[in-house]
Amino acid sequence: MLALKINDVKGFMNRLLIGETFDQFPMAEASVTTFNTFSIDGLINKEFFDTDTQDILTQNKTIYSAWREIKPFCFSIIRGKRTPLQFKIVFQLSPEQFFSIFEEKESDLFSAVSSFSLIIQYKNNTLLCTTGISQIYFSMDKRAEQFWDVSVHNFFRGLGINCESL
Repeated sequence: MLALKINDVKGFMNRLLIGETFDQFPMAEASVTTFNTFSIDGLINKEFFDTDTQDILTQNKTIYSAWREIKPFCFSIIRGKRTPLQFKIVFQLSPEQFFSIFEEKESDLFSAVSSFSLIIQYKNNTLLCTTGISQIYFSMDKRAEQFWDVSVHNFFRGLGINCESL
């Protein structure tokens, strides 16, 4: 697990809410606290869609909505003259999504990984990003988790996001 403090909050928030940097990331959940607490569940309700779209979602193993679909709702809650008291956004990538976004080669290293998590949390005027993985079965091998941590850190560095490890 890696915990990063984002030093350029405004720049990061522009990338998150206005830019396309995170648009491909599946969003598992979000909550924003302003004058109320707003919660969004990112799980796709397949019954909403026609049969053809349901089939495509099933074939692609799509569980969560992409951030680009949810982002306008979160932006409408967050924007304004007053900063939210807090918010939390949880991105959850399957191994297939990880490989497509980070363009890594598939590896036996990830055979036990069911998902990669990226948690962005703002509270007490501090913006943190935390990584994690979920495994199918218990393993003492931490290489997949370490690889995910390095991938996220390099991803942020490549975007010019100023952050520091905690």
